Amino acid sequence: MNVDATAIVEILGGPAVFGRPITSIRGLDDAVRAGIPKPALDCLIRTLASPRDAAGMNEQRLRNRIVPRATYQRVERFNLQVSETTERIARLYAMALSAFQDPDAAARFMMRRHPELHDRTPFDVALTEVGGREVEEIIDRGLHGLPV
Repeated sequence: MNVDATAIVEILGGPAVFGRPITSIRGLDDAVRAGIPKPALDCLIRTLASPRDAAGMNEQRLRNRIVPRATYQRVERFNLQVSETTERIARLYAMALSAFQDPDAAARFMMRRHPELHDRTPFDVALTEVGGREVEEIIDRGLHGLPV
């Protein structure tokens, strides 16, 4: 399932955070390569933590899973690794949102343990590229009426 770049950018705070509209995957790739701005990660974390802290983690602890606290405090834009991870998690949330059609349900999916992920959360699994692909497969199966 492909997700529109605009949907991913909106989850990350939209043009206000990026300083310009981003409407294509190429534009999103350029933004990731230039370094995702710190407020984009903040928007993503607020979105995922919104359903009453479903994972039992506060926003700071969630953010620290993606970027070390000292790095977060020191930089305004993230390096390529943190930027890619941020974009990946936002993309997977956008896919889940497309599947569930409910922001809270999509966030709960991302933040709750899943049996097909060996009782890890999609958020945790998606911290790596390979894990992100595994989460994508689960979402795709759900879209096609297969068990998730």
